[in-house]
Amino acid sequence: MGITLYIEEDGKVVSTVATTAETTKSAMVVAVATADYARNKGYASALMKELMYEYFVRKGKELCLFYDNPSAGKIYHRLGFETIGTWDMFKKKKEEL
Repeated sequence: MGITLYIEEDGKVVSTVATTAETTKSAMVVAVATADYARNKGYASALMKELMYEYFVRKGKELCLFYDNPSAGKIYHRLGFETIGTWDMFKKKKEEL
């Protein structure tokens, strides 16, 4: 379960945010994206604020997210998200497959 929010310009989606893995207590933020030509207009921040209102106020749930884009991290921190840990991804080497 989850929700998707988006902003359109001229009939095209230019910015989006969604949640997935929703439980009774929280949801994971995913699919935060803005088209290159639509950046720096505050779209991602506006969508995140709406998402936060939906979950924090209306649903009484928490949000979590993972990111590796420093620009995205600045937006999240500006909106009040806090870094509480880090994560790592490990891949098997081809010869181990």
